[in-house]
Amino acid sequence: MPKVSFYLKRPDDKNNTAVFARISYLGQRLKYYTPQSVNPAFWNAKTQRAKETAKFPQYPEFNRALNDFVSLVDKIYDKYRSDNGVIPSSNTLKSLLDARLKEVEQTVAGKPTLFNYYEDFAQRSKDGTRFDFKSKRPIAGSTAKGYKSSLEILKGFQKVYKRKIDFETIDLDFYNDFIKHLTDQKLSTNYIGDQIKRLKAVLSEATEKGINSNYAFKSRYFTKPTEEVDNVYLTDAELADLEALDLTTNRRLEKVRDLFLIGCYTGLRYSDFSALRPNNIKNGIISIKQVKTGDPVAVPVHKVVKRIIQKYNGELPAAASNQKTNEYIKEAAKEVESLKATVSLESKVAGKKVIQSVPKWRLISSHTARRSFATNEYLKGTPAITIMAITGHKTEKAFLKYIKITPDGHAQKMRELWDARENKLKAV
Repeated sequence: MPKVSFYLKRPDDKNNTAVFARISYLGQRLKYYTPQSVNPAFWNAKTQRAKETAKFPQYPEFNRALNDFVSLVDKIYDKYRSDNGVIPSSNTLKSLLDARLKEVEQTVAGKPTLFNYYEDFAQRSKDGTRFDFKSKRPIAGSTAKGYKSSLEILKGFQKVYKRKIDFETIDLDFYNDFIKHLTDQKLSTNYIGDQIKRLKAVLSEATEKGINSNYAFKSRYFTKPTEEVDNVYLTDAELADLEALDLTTNRRLEKVRDLFLIGCYTGLRYSDFSALRPNNIKNGIISIKQVKTGDPVAVPVHKVVKRIIQKYNGELPAAASNQKTNEYIKEAAKEVESLKATVSLESKVAGKKVIQSVPKWRLISSHTARRSFATNEYLKGTPAITIMAITGHKTEKAFLKYIKITPDGHAQKMRELWDARENKLKAV
Protein backbone atom coordinates (compact mmCIF):
# COMPACT_ATOMS: atom_id res chain seq x y z
CA MET A 1 0.00 0.00 0.00
CA PRO A 2 1.17 3.59 -0.61
CA LYS A 3 2.86 5.44 2.23
CA VAL A 4 1.44 8.95 2.67
CA SER A 5 3.28 11.62 4.67
CA PHE A 6 2.17 15.24 5.15
CA TYR A 7 4.33 18.38 5.21
CA LEU A 8 3.84 22.13 5.17
CA LYS A 9 4.82 24.15 2.11
CA ARG A 10 6.18 27.02 4.23
CA PRO A 11 6.67 25.72 7.81
CA ASP A 12 8.15 29.01 9.03
CA ASP A 13 5.31 31.25 7.90
CA LYS A 14 3.13 33.13 10.35
CA ASN A 15 0.07 32.76 8.08
CA ASN A 16 -1.73 29.72 6.71
CA THR A 17 0.31 27.59 4.34
CA ALA A 18 -0.58 24.69 2.09
CA VAL A 19 -0.29 21.07 3.19
CA PHE A 20 1.24 18.69 0.66
CA ALA A 21 1.56 14.92 0.69
CA ARG A 22 4.51 12.76 -0.26
CA ILE A 23 3.15 9.49 -1.63
CA SER A 24 5.53 6.58 -2.20
CA TYR A 25 4.93 3.00 -3.33
CA LEU A 26 7.00 0.35 -5.15
CA GLY A 27 9.55 2.81 -6.50
CA GLN A 28 7.00 5.50 -7.42
CA ARG A 29 7.09 8.98 -5.83
CA LEU A 30 4.48 11.73 -5.97
CA LYS A 31 4.33 15.15 -4.35
CA TYR A 32 0.67 16.21 -4.20
CA TYR A 33 -0.87 19.37 -2.74
CA THR A 34 -4.01 18.65 -0.73
CA PRO A 35 -6.93 21.13 -0.55
CA GLN A 36 -5.98 21.80 3.12
CA SER A 37 -3.98 24.66 4.62
CA VAL A 38 -3.07 25.49 8.23
CA ASN A 39 -1.15 27.99 10.32
CA PRO A 40 2.26 26.43 11.14
CA ALA A 41 1.70 27.34 14.81
CA PHE A 42 -1.01 24.65 14.94
CA TRP A 43 0.97 21.95 13.11
CA ASN A 44 2.57 18.94 14.77
CA ALA A 45 5.44 17.83 12.53
CA LYS A 46 5.84 14.58 14.48
CA THR A 47 2.26 13.35 14.06
CA GLN A 48 1.88 15.14 10.71
CA ARG A 49 -1.52 16.41 11.82
CA ALA A 50 -2.91 19.57 13.41
CA LYS A 51 -2.38 20.01 17.15
CA GLU A 52 -5.36 19.19 19.31
CA THR A 53 -5.71 22.65 20.78
CA ALA A 54 -8.57 24.99 21.62
CA LYS A 55 -6.68 27.70 19.73
CA PHE A 56 -7.50 25.76 16.53
CA PRO A 57 -11.06 24.49 17.14
CA GLN A 58 -11.30 23.13 13.56
CA TYR A 59 -8.59 20.54 14.22
CA PRO A 60 -11.00 17.52 14.29
CA GLU A 61 -12.37 18.32 10.82
CA PHE A 62 -8.91 19.24 9.54
CA ASN A 63 -7.30 15.99 10.69
CA ARG A 64 -10.28 13.99 9.46
CA ALA A 65 -9.80 15.54 6.00
CA LEU A 66 -6.15 14.40 5.96
CA ASN A 67 -7.18 10.90 7.08
CA ASP A 68 -9.81 10.87 4.33
CA PHE A 69 -7.11 11.83 1.83
CA VAL A 70 -5.02 8.82 2.89
CA SER A 71 -8.08 6.58 2.50
CA LEU A 72 -8.75 8.04 -0.95
CA VAL A 73 -5.18 7.33 -2.07
CA ASP A 74 -5.50 3.72 -0.87
CA LYS A 75 -8.88 3.30 -2.54
CA ILE A 76 -7.76 4.68 -5.91
CA TYR A 77 -4.52 2.67 -5.79
CA ASP A 78 -6.36 -0.60 -4.99
CA LYS A 79 -9.04 -0.08 -7.66
CA TYR A 80 -6.55 0.76 -10.39
CA ARG A 81 -4.37 -2.24 -9.52
CA SER A 82 -7.43 -4.53 -9.43
CA ASP A 83 -8.84 -3.25 -12.74
CA ASN A 84 -5.57 -3.13 -14.68
CA GLY A 85 -3.33 -5.74 -13.10
CA VAL A 86 -0.52 -3.20 -12.64
CA ILE A 87 0.19 -0.36 -10.24
CA PRO A 88 -0.60 3.19 -11.41
CA SER A 89 2.29 5.42 -12.40
CA SER A 90 2.76 8.56 -10.32
CA ASN A 91 1.28 10.64 -13.17
CA THR A 92 -1.74 8.36 -13.40
CA LEU A 93 -2.30 8.50 -9.65
CA LYS A 94 -2.11 12.30 -9.79
CA SER A 95 -4.73 12.42 -12.56
CA LEU A 96 -7.04 10.10 -10.65
CA LEU A 97 -6.67 12.18 -7.48
CA ASP A 98 -7.31 15.38 -9.45
CA ALA A 99 -10.50 13.93 -10.92
CA ARG A 100 -11.87 12.88 -7.52
CA LEU A 101 -10.86 16.00 -5.59
CA LYS A 102 -12.22 18.33 -8.27
CA GLU A 103 -15.63 16.74 -7.74
CA VAL A 104 -15.40 17.55 -4.03
CA GLU A 105 -14.29 21.12 -4.70
CA GLN A 106 -17.19 21.65 -7.12
CA THR A 107 -19.68 20.37 -4.56
CA VAL A 108 -18.36 22.85 -2.01
CA ALA A 109 -17.74 25.83 -4.26
CA GLY A 110 -20.83 25.46 -6.45
CA LYS A 111 -21.71 23.84 -9.74
CA PRO A 112 -19.39 24.30 -12.70
CA THR A 113 -20.55 25.78 -15.99
CA LEU A 114 -21.23 23.39 -18.86
CA PHE A 115 -18.05 24.45 -20.64
CA ASN A 116 -15.95 23.99 -17.47
CA TYR A 117 -17.46 20.57 -16.89
CA TYR A 118 -17.01 19.65 -20.58
CA GLU A 119 -13.33 20.69 -20.35
CA ASP A 120 -12.80 18.47 -17.31
CA PHE A 121 -14.71 15.63 -18.98
CA ALA A 122 -12.53 15.92 -22.09
CA GLN A 123 -9.32 15.89 -20.02
CA ARG A 124 -10.40 12.85 -18.01
CA SER A 125 -11.31 11.13 -21.27
CA LYS A 126 -7.85 11.83 -22.67
CA ASP A 127 -6.08 10.72 -19.48
CA GLY A 128 -8.10 7.52 -19.16
CA THR A 129 -9.39 8.56 -15.73
CA ARG A 130 -13.07 8.69 -16.72
CA PHE A 131 -15.03 5.64 -15.64
CA ASP A 132 -17.99 3.97 -17.31
CA PHE A 133 -21.01 4.05 -15.00
CA LYS A 134 -22.16 0.59 -16.08
CA SER A 135 -18.92 -1.39 -16.25
CA LYS A 136 -17.10 0.67 -13.55
CA ARG A 137 -13.99 0.41 -15.73
CA PRO A 138 -11.80 3.27 -16.97
CA ILE A 139 -12.79 4.33 -20.47
CA ALA A 140 -9.97 3.81 -22.94
CA GLY A 141 -8.43 7.04 -24.20
CA SER A 142 -8.79 5.84 -27.79
CA THR A 143 -12.54 5.57 -27.28
CA ALA A 144 -12.76 9.12 -26.03
CA LYS A 145 -11.11 10.96 -28.90
CA GLY A 146 -12.74 14.11 -30.22
CA TYR A 147 -14.14 15.69 -27.04
CA LYS A 148 -11.69 18.60 -27.10
CA SER A 149 -12.55 19.49 -30.71
CA SER A 150 -16.28 19.05 -30.04
CA LEU A 151 -16.03 21.51 -27.14
CA GLU A 152 -14.39 24.06 -29.44
CA ILE A 153 -17.19 23.57 -31.97
CA LEU A 154 -19.73 24.23 -29.21
CA LYS A 155 -17.87 27.37 -28.12
CA GLY A 156 -17.78 28.55 -31.72
CA PHE A 157 -21.53 28.05 -31.99
CA GLN A 158 -22.09 30.16 -28.86
CA LYS A 159 -20.54 33.14 -30.65
CA VAL A 160 -23.34 33.10 -33.24
CA TYR A 161 -26.09 31.83 -30.93
CA LYS A 162 -28.58 34.21 -29.34
CA ARG A 163 -28.32 32.67 -25.88
CA LYS A 164 -25.51 31.68 -23.55
CA ILE A 165 -24.89 27.93 -23.67
CA ASP A 166 -25.05 26.30 -20.24
CA PHE A 167 -26.76 23.35 -18.57
CA GLU A 168 -30.11 25.14 -18.23
CA THR A 169 -30.20 26.37 -21.87
CA ILE A 170 -29.79 22.96 -23.51
CA ASP A 171 -33.30 22.44 -24.88
CA LEU A 172 -34.97 21.55 -28.20
CA ASP A 173 -34.55 25.10 -29.50
CA PHE A 174 -30.81 24.83 -28.85
CA TYR A 175 -30.77 21.38 -30.50
CA ASN A 176 -32.51 22.55 -33.68
CA ASP A 177 -30.33 25.67 -33.98
CA PHE A 178 -27.13 23.69 -33.36
CA ILE A 179 -28.06 21.08 -36.00
CA LYS A 180 -28.84 23.85 -38.52
CA HIS A 181 -25.56 25.61 -37.69
CA LEU A 182 -23.56 22.43 -38.39
CA THR A 183 -25.59 21.53 -41.48
CA ASP A 184 -25.00 25.00 -42.96
CA GLN A 185 -21.27 24.28 -42.75
CA LYS A 186 -21.83 21.36 -45.15
CA LEU A 187 -20.77 18.77 -42.58
CA SER A 188 -21.78 15.13 -43.01
CA THR A 189 -24.72 13.67 -41.12
CA ASN A 190 -22.56 11.30 -39.10
CA TYR A 191 -20.09 14.05 -38.18
CA ILE A 192 -23.00 16.11 -36.84
CA GLY A 193 -24.23 13.03 -35.02
CA ASP A 194 -20.85 12.68 -33.29
CA GLN A 195 -21.21 16.21 -31.88
CA ILE A 196 -24.63 15.40 -30.43
CA LYS A 197 -23.43 12.04 -29.10
CA ARG A 198 -20.53 13.63 -27.20
CA LEU A 199 -22.70 16.42 -25.79
CA LYS A 200 -25.24 13.87 -24.55
CA ALA A 201 -22.43 11.85 -22.92
CA VAL A 202 -21.25 14.93 -21.01
CA LEU A 203 -24.80 15.84 -19.98
CA SER A 204 -25.56 12.26 -18.89
CA GLU A 205 -22.55 12.11 -16.56
CA ALA A 206 -23.28 15.57 -15.16
CA THR A 207 -26.87 14.48 -14.50
CA GLU A 208 -25.75 11.29 -12.74
CA LYS A 209 -23.54 13.41 -10.46
CA GLY A 210 -26.38 15.82 -9.64
CA ILE A 211 -24.69 18.75 -11.40
CA ASN A 212 -27.29 18.97 -14.18
CA SER A 213 -31.03 18.96 -13.54
CA ASN A 214 -32.20 19.78 -17.07
CA TYR A 215 -33.51 16.62 -18.76
CA ALA A 216 -34.38 18.10 -22.17
CA PHE A 217 -31.46 16.22 -23.75
CA LYS A 218 -33.24 12.94 -22.95
CA SER A 219 -36.19 13.85 -25.20
CA ARG A 220 -36.87 11.48 -28.09
CA TYR A 221 -36.52 14.50 -30.37
CA PHE A 222 -33.00 15.24 -29.07
CA THR A 223 -31.47 12.44 -31.12
CA LYS A 224 -28.11 11.77 -32.70
CA PRO A 225 -28.45 12.20 -36.49
CA THR A 226 -27.07 9.18 -38.31
CA GLU A 227 -26.98 7.53 -41.70
CA GLU A 228 -25.67 4.19 -42.88
CA VAL A 229 -22.21 4.57 -44.38
CA ASP A 230 -20.98 2.52 -47.32
CA ASN A 231 -17.97 1.08 -45.50
CA VAL A 232 -16.12 -1.58 -47.44
CA TYR A 233 -14.84 -5.02 -46.58
CA LEU A 234 -12.34 -7.20 -48.40
CA THR A 235 -13.49 -10.50 -49.85
CA ASP A 236 -11.51 -13.70 -49.40
CA ALA A 237 -10.22 -13.33 -52.96
CA GLU A 238 -9.08 -9.75 -52.34
CA LEU A 239 -7.40 -10.77 -49.09
CA ALA A 240 -5.57 -13.53 -50.97
CA ASP A 241 -4.41 -10.97 -53.55
CA LEU A 242 -3.20 -8.66 -50.78
CA GLU A 243 -1.30 -11.51 -49.10
CA ALA A 244 0.27 -12.51 -52.43
CA LEU A 245 1.57 -8.97 -53.06
CA ASP A 246 5.38 -9.11 -53.09
CA LEU A 247 6.63 -6.50 -50.60
CA THR A 248 10.02 -8.03 -49.80
CA THR A 249 11.74 -4.84 -50.96
CA ASN A 250 9.60 -2.67 -48.70
CA ARG A 251 9.69 -3.97 -45.13
CA ARG A 252 7.69 -0.98 -43.86
CA LEU A 253 4.65 -1.88 -45.98
CA GLU A 254 5.19 -5.61 -45.58
CA LYS A 255 4.92 -5.48 -41.78
CA VAL A 256 1.81 -3.29 -41.88
CA ARG A 257 0.21 -5.54 -44.52
CA ASP A 258 0.93 -8.66 -42.48
CA LEU A 259 -0.43 -7.17 -39.25
CA PHE A 260 -3.53 -5.97 -41.15
CA LEU A 261 -4.09 -9.54 -42.38
CA ILE A 262 -3.90 -10.78 -38.79
CA GLY A 263 -6.73 -8.37 -38.03
CA CYS A 264 -8.70 -9.71 -41.01
CA TYR A 265 -8.52 -13.27 -39.70
CA THR A 266 -9.03 -12.60 -35.99
CA GLY A 267 -11.74 -9.90 -35.94
CA LEU A 268 -9.81 -7.98 -33.29
CA ARG A 269 -9.73 -4.19 -33.08
CA TYR A 270 -6.52 -2.40 -34.04
CA SER A 271 -5.82 -1.68 -30.34
CA ASP A 272 -5.87 -5.44 -29.73
CA PHE A 273 -4.25 -7.01 -32.80
CA SER A 274 -1.45 -4.42 -32.71
CA ALA A 275 -0.68 -5.46 -29.12
CA LEU A 276 -0.57 -9.22 -29.69
CA ARG A 277 2.46 -11.03 -28.30
CA PRO A 278 3.58 -14.68 -28.53
CA ASN A 279 2.33 -15.31 -24.96
CA ASN A 280 -1.20 -14.50 -26.17
CA ILE A 281 -1.12 -17.67 -28.29
CA LYS A 282 -1.39 -21.11 -26.74
CA ASN A 283 -2.57 -24.42 -28.19
CA GLY A 284 -3.73 -22.76 -31.40
CA ILE A 285 -5.88 -20.17 -29.60
CA ILE A 286 -5.31 -16.41 -29.38
CA SER A 287 -6.46 -15.12 -25.99
CA ILE A 288 -6.46 -11.43 -25.12
CA LYS A 289 -8.20 -8.94 -22.85
CA GLN A 290 -9.76 -6.31 -25.09
CA VAL A 291 -8.45 -2.79 -24.56
CA LYS A 292 -11.76 -1.06 -25.28
CA THR A 293 -14.10 -3.19 -23.17
CA GLY A 294 -11.80 -5.06 -20.79
CA ASP A 295 -13.56 -8.29 -21.78
CA PRO A 296 -11.58 -11.44 -22.59
CA VAL A 297 -11.82 -12.89 -26.10
CA ALA A 298 -10.49 -16.10 -27.65
CA VAL A 299 -9.97 -16.67 -31.38
CA PRO A 300 -8.55 -19.75 -33.14
CA VAL A 301 -5.35 -19.21 -35.11
CA HIS A 302 -6.27 -19.07 -38.81
CA LYS A 303 -3.90 -20.69 -41.32
CA VAL A 304 -2.99 -17.24 -42.72
CA VAL A 305 -2.16 -15.99 -39.23
CA LYS A 306 -0.08 -19.12 -38.65
CA ARG A 307 1.88 -18.48 -41.86
CA ILE A 308 2.61 -14.90 -40.79
CA ILE A 309 3.78 -15.96 -37.32
CA GLN A 310 6.10 -18.57 -38.87
CA LYS A 311 7.38 -15.92 -41.29
CA TYR A 312 8.46 -13.80 -38.30
CA ASN A 313 10.04 -16.76 -36.45
CA GLY A 314 7.31 -17.10 -33.84
CA GLU A 315 6.96 -13.37 -33.23
CA LEU A 316 4.41 -10.94 -34.64
CA PRO A 317 5.04 -7.93 -36.88
CA ALA A 318 5.83 -4.73 -34.99
CA ALA A 319 2.91 -2.29 -35.11
CA ALA A 320 2.98 1.24 -36.46
CA SER A 321 0.59 3.82 -35.00
CA ASN A 322 -3.04 3.56 -36.06
CA GLN A 323 -2.64 6.71 -38.16
CA LYS A 324 0.45 5.35 -39.92
CA THR A 325 -1.20 1.95 -40.33
CA ASN A 326 -4.12 3.58 -42.15
CA GLU A 327 -1.70 5.47 -44.37
CA TYR A 328 0.57 2.51 -45.14
CA ILE A 329 -2.15 -0.08 -45.75
CA LYS A 330 -3.61 2.18 -48.46
CA GLU A 331 -0.16 2.50 -49.99
CA ALA A 332 0.17 -1.29 -50.12
CA ALA A 333 -3.41 -1.96 -51.28
CA LYS A 334 -2.95 0.52 -54.13
CA GLU A 335 -0.59 -2.02 -55.74
CA VAL A 336 -3.23 -4.81 -55.75
CA GLU A 337 -5.05 -4.95 -59.12
CA SER A 338 -8.35 -6.20 -57.70
CA LEU A 339 -8.44 -3.28 -55.25
CA LYS A 340 -8.14 -0.70 -58.05
CA ALA A 341 -11.76 -1.33 -59.02
CA THR A 342 -14.03 1.62 -58.25
CA VAL A 343 -16.90 1.55 -55.79
CA SER A 344 -19.76 4.05 -55.46
CA LEU A 345 -20.30 5.77 -52.13
CA GLU A 346 -23.53 7.50 -51.23
CA SER A 347 -23.71 9.98 -48.35
CA LYS A 348 -25.45 13.17 -47.25
CA VAL A 349 -23.63 16.48 -46.94
CA ALA A 350 -25.63 19.54 -45.84
CA GLY A 351 -28.73 17.40 -46.19
CA LYS A 352 -28.07 16.62 -49.87
CA LYS A 353 -27.25 13.24 -51.37
CA VAL A 354 -23.70 12.97 -52.68
CA ILE A 355 -22.45 10.03 -54.76
CA GLN A 356 -18.74 9.45 -55.28
CA SER A 357 -16.84 6.79 -57.23
CA VAL A 358 -13.44 5.97 -55.77
CA PRO A 359 -10.98 3.08 -56.04
CA LYS A 360 -11.55 0.53 -53.29
CA TRP A 361 -7.98 0.72 -51.96
CA ARG A 362 -8.57 4.35 -50.97
CA LEU A 363 -11.30 3.29 -48.51
CA ILE A 364 -9.25 0.72 -46.62
CA SER A 365 -8.25 1.42 -43.01
CA SER A 366 -7.26 -0.64 -39.97
CA HIS A 367 -10.97 -1.04 -39.11
CA THR A 368 -11.59 -2.66 -42.51
CA ALA A 369 -9.82 -5.73 -41.14
CA ARG A 370 -12.40 -6.28 -38.40
CA ARG A 371 -15.33 -5.64 -40.74
CA SER A 372 -13.87 -8.05 -43.31
CA PHE A 373 -13.60 -10.78 -40.70
CA ALA A 374 -17.22 -10.38 -39.56
CA THR A 375 -18.66 -10.17 -43.08
CA ASN A 376 -16.67 -13.06 -44.54
CA GLU A 377 -17.43 -15.37 -41.63
CA TYR A 378 -21.14 -14.55 -41.87
CA LEU A 379 -21.14 -15.29 -45.60
CA LYS A 380 -19.50 -18.65 -44.90
CA GLY A 381 -22.32 -19.59 -42.54
CA THR A 382 -20.60 -19.06 -39.18
CA PRO A 383 -23.43 -18.44 -36.65
CA ALA A 384 -23.89 -14.75 -35.91
CA ILE A 385 -23.74 -15.41 -32.16
CA THR A 386 -20.27 -16.95 -32.57
CA ILE A 387 -18.97 -13.99 -34.58
CA MET A 388 -20.57 -11.56 -32.10
CA ALA A 389 -18.67 -13.23 -29.24
CA ILE A 390 -15.49 -12.04 -30.95
CA THR A 391 -16.61 -8.67 -32.31
CA GLY A 392 -18.40 -7.75 -29.08
CA HIS A 393 -21.74 -6.78 -30.64
CA LYS A 394 -24.50 -7.12 -28.03
CA THR A 395 -27.48 -7.51 -30.38
CA GLU A 396 -27.93 -9.27 -33.71
CA LYS A 397 -29.57 -6.11 -35.07
CA ALA A 398 -26.43 -4.07 -34.38
CA PHE A 399 -24.26 -6.84 -35.82
CA LEU A 400 -26.23 -7.10 -39.06
CA LYS A 401 -25.92 -3.33 -39.53
CA TYR A 402 -22.17 -3.62 -38.99
CA ILE A 403 -21.38 -6.27 -41.59
CA LYS A 404 -21.29 -5.22 -45.23
CA ILE A 405 -22.87 -7.55 -47.79
CA THR A 406 -23.54 -6.38 -51.32
CA PRO A 407 -26.72 -7.41 -53.18
CA ASP A 408 -24.56 -9.88 -55.12
CA GLY A 409 -23.31 -11.25 -51.82
CA HIS A 410 -26.85 -11.84 -50.58
CA ALA A 411 -27.73 -13.53 -53.88
CA GLN A 412 -24.67 -15.78 -53.67
CA LYS A 413 -25.49 -16.75 -50.08
CA MET A 414 -29.06 -17.60 -51.10
CA ARG A 415 -27.79 -19.74 -54.00
CA GLU A 416 -25.47 -21.63 -51.65
CA LEU A 417 -28.37 -22.30 -49.27
CA TRP A 418 -30.50 -23.57 -52.14
CA ASP A 419 -27.67 -25.83 -53.35
CA ALA A 420 -27.15 -27.17 -49.84
CA ARG A 421 -30.87 -28.00 -49.49
CA GLU A 422 -30.94 -29.67 -52.90
CA ASN A 423 -27.88 -31.77 -52.11
CA LYS A 424 -29.43 -32.78 -48.79
CA LEU A 425 -32.62 -33.93 -50.53
CA LYS A 426 -30.59 -35.91 -53.11
CA ALA A 427 -28.74 -37.65 -50.31
CA VAL A 428 -31.99 -38.88 -48.67
